[in-house]
Amino acid sequence: MKRCATRFREHKSTSPVLQSLLQKVWIFVLAILYCFPDNAFSEHTAESTQIYLGHYSKEGNDETSSRTVENNTYIKLFKDHWIVMLYVPYPYASTVDASAITKVLERAKGQAVSSSYIRGKFGHLSELATAHVEKYGVAEDRIVFECGSLAPCTIKLGEDFLELIRPGVINEHIIKYNHVAEQ
Repeated sequence: MKRCATRFREHKSTSPVLQSLLQKVWIFVLAILYCFPDNAFSEHTAESTQIYLGHYSKEGNDETSSRTVENNTYIKLFKDHWIVMLYVPYPYASTVDASAITKVLERAKGQAVSSSYIRGKFGHLSELATAHVEKYGVAEDRIVFECGSLAPCTIKLGEDFLELIRPGVINEHIIKYNHVAEQ
């Protein structure tokens, strides 16, 4: 045993080639991070922080689709990988202010301790609404989360909008949501 420990110490102390190689790799990584911090990384960060401000409103809210399903639908993404979908009954939804919707989405997320459906007024509504709170992941250029369908829903982000892609039996359903900036 003593002989093995001695050999290990000898081997460890006699690897200047490995130490030199690791040092060169470390310097290379630091140089890359030093040279390209603004170009490659901050552009992605600036784009991604915009998606967390305000909320998204389903295209067609307050129109025929809202009358058919009897609610307006809103989505909010959070930095800690939570998504909240809010279903506010129509026609009441057409009287709710956009800033109140954002507050309701934030409060619904705060009330959830895990993925769940929550029904309530959330301190800002006068009628009951339903919030679906869920964790999301990122795969390639899309956000993926469970939405009660046959397969997970995906979100494709655009400039000032997102597309919610719900899987269907025959076709996928693509629903556009427009970005509503914080007020």
